[in-house]
Amino acid sequence: PALFMLGHQAAVSALAISLGCATGLIITPDLDIRHNTESQYLVRKTGGCVAGALWSWLWWPYAHLLIPRHRHPLSHWPLVGTAIRVTYLAGLPLILWWLLHLGIPQVPLPTLPQITLPLWWGLAGLALVDALHTTMDYTWPFK
Repeated sequence: PALFMLGHQAAVSALAISLGCATGLIITPDLDIRHNTESQYLVRKTGGCVAGALWSWLWWPYAHLLIPRHRHPLSHWPLVGTAIRVTYLAGLPLILWWLLHLGIPQVPLPTLPQITLPLWWGLAGLALVDALHTTMDYTWPFK
């Protein structure tokens, strides 16, 4: 609401940053943990056991192969961690599509979508929540 009222931005931009912040509750820096995370719990609680299992499976390579340990700078530095998680999520379907194209050459290769201003606001909301998460990890008294 502050972005809309005080920043004189379009309502769609304010909604995009809000959705980016909400997405940060699921796509969190703690996805580098090698056991159950709060994110996995939320997905399992709202989507069921199958959705929780698929979510865990989706993030297994990230936690076990890409990020060396929990709270590593690659996952917890603001902007860096956000960019890596967004690239990871965007890259997986592209890799699968490319593999499909290798097997079936008639399948056209995907094109990247146009990046619009609301998408940037959504990414800013995600980065904001990630920065808050990291700040709390290192300053919150109850570790």
